[in-house]
Amino acid sequence: MSVSSSAVKQIAKENLKNNYLKAFVSCLVLILAWLLQVNLAGLLINVIGNIAALSISAVIGLFLVAPLLLGVLKYFYNVTEETVDNPVLVFYWFSEKKLYIKALKFALLFILRAALWLLVLNIPSILLFAFSRTYFFELLGIAPPIWTAGLEYYSILLRNISFVAVFFIMLKFYMAPLLFVADDYANIDECMYNSSVISRKSSIDFIGLIFSSAHFILLSLFVLPMPFVLPYLLSYYVTHVKISVEEYNSHIENSKFTQMGFFE
Repeated sequence: MSVSSSAVKQIAKENLKNNYLKAFVSCLVLILAWLLQVNLAGLLINVIGNIAALSISAVIGLFLVAPLLLGVLKYFYNVTEETVDNPVLVFYWFSEKKLYIKALKFALLFILRAALWLLVLNIPSILLFAFSRTYFFELLGIAPPIWTAGLEYYSILLRNISFVAVFFIMLKFYMAPLLFVADDYANIDECMYNSSVISRKSSIDFIGLIFSSAHFILLSLFVLPMPFVLPYLLSYYVTHVKISVEEYNSHIENSKFTQMGFFE
């Protein structure tokens, strides 16, 4: 990617300059939905138990928060395209049944892809944890060997490593959400594939953008500043993806391959 992180951020801020209040409102709607999800789970844990409460939270996340997030991304994409910039776009994927189902399908497939990788990479951690438990050997009718004493710590280490590995595996799909919202007729599999192709050249730049925005990300850890800084973070992301796709299209313009049908 020929454009630096600082240049991406400058372009994003210019796009956001006359739309910050609307962007704030759109992000606030998303944050309120997320707070509902988190706080409801916290309240229900003591009433119906961890598993049931987390299940309800997951349902709210999938059926409410995920479509709202895609709606917010569509709003920010429209801001960069200088088209309709009404914050009502946050509810775009709720406007029609077929759009809502399509948004749910995208969110579910994206989450399942990450969850499947996490499950596979956690198998060694799960096995080590099982061997570190005394009941495993009690079932076999033998005493736990001495070497199993420290296996739980290695299990935790491998579990943390698996989370990091999944992050880097899913990084190649980081463009997919924006490619999905940019075109109402976009195919989900094509969005995933196109993201995996383009991100080969831009993922390092995206990581650099994340580190250069660390101060905003840290502020977002506190709930109160989140509505104020999230518009900048999302604008950075949308601008980065848009520039990356445009550069990719420009790179293959004279080749035998067909350009990606986004942002043209």
